Parts: sequence; structure tokens; C-alpha cells
Amino acid sequence: MVAIIAFHILISLLATAILVRLIPQTLVVDALGYLHSTVGITTPPAPKARAFALVWLASTVVIVDGCLALLFFITKLLN
Repeated sequence: MVAIIAFHILISLLATAILVRLIPQTLVVDALGYLHSTVGITTPPAPKARAFALVWLASTVVIVDGCLALLFFITKLLN
């Protein structure tokens, strides 16, 4: 439970740092470039990099929470 809360706090802090421009634009663009290259999709333009980073973070939270909810639901059914 502590790990789940810590995950949400860290993602929230990262999203806030990106939103208030505490993290430099070049770092966000480079990180998204590596991520998009790994997945095999085109990189976003530099002016929209912050929005894309926030979408990636939100998607990660939704996927992790969905997997955890499904895991708890399935294990609850098996007991």
C-alpha cells in the first residue's frame, strides 16, 4: 500500500514540476524522444512536449491503477 501511495506522490510531483516549468524544456523533449523512439512512434514537436509528457504520465497512472484494481478484483473472487 505504501508503494502505491509513493508511486502516486512521485508521479504527481513529476507532473507538477513539468507543469510549472521546473524541469527544463530540453530535458522533457529528450526524455520524450527516447520514449517515443523506444515505442516506435514519431516524437512530438518541442512546443507540445510538456503536454505529451503529462499525457504519458496520466496514461501510466491509469494503466497501473487499472492493473492493480483488476488484480485485487480477481484475487478477491478466488478467495
